[in-house]
Amino acid sequence: MTDKTTTRVGGIGGLLFVISFIPAYLSAPDSPSAASDLQLLLDYFTSRQSEILMLNGVLLVFSAFFFLWFVGILHAVLQHAEREGYAFASVALIGGLLFVALMLAGAAVEIVHPATQARFPNYRPDAQLGLVSLALSGWLYRFAFVGMAALIAATSLVAIRTGILQKGLAWAGLVIAAVALLRLLGPLAGWLPLLWIAVVSVLMVAGMVGRPAVAART
Repeated sequence: MTDKTTTRVGGIGGLLFVISFIPAYLSAPDSPSAASDLQLLLDYFTSRQSEILMLNGVLLVFSAFFFLWFVGILHAVLQHAEREGYAFASVALIGGLLFVALMLAGAAVEIVHPATQARFPNYRPDAQLGLVSLALSGWLYRFAFVGMAALIAATSLVAIRTGILQKGLAWAGLVIAAVALLRLLGPLAGWLPLLWIAVVSVLMVAGMVGRPAVAART
């Protein structure tokens, strides 16, 4: 059984993930705009080199670390509540791991141009490589939210069945999961999942997640 102290550790991990992830999320991979010419693109990589490497490189290392604590402990809470249920806890874990893996892959692709430029003085800036890296990283980030959607949906389904989260939050989670799956809809599809993680993390810290619950009877 996952005790409250361990659950609080997971909640703290979730909150630290959200806090450290937001700066990187605000640094959109499709900046500069598609209308920018190639020289502006190269100027963008040069002038913001340190910022890109810090926000989308170093900071995401810590974000991923904190997220793994959150999703791992949340999985244990779900597994305990589910007992001999439908294995949604495993879906939540897999979704979380998929999210963090693709998020890091997207970040690595996004920073490949400024990272190469910073490491190798003889590197010749290539605007075409920059365009490819921005486009590919953008899609990897969108793919990552497939995992986020699975994490939120599976957690919400367990919560509806067992009551480990408030029913209103559980049903809202299903809506947010659908929005996250449609990441192409815009920034809201990214902000709502982060808000969900923040709320669940606060509840974990407060000891309001994972309490013994009576499973729904059929």
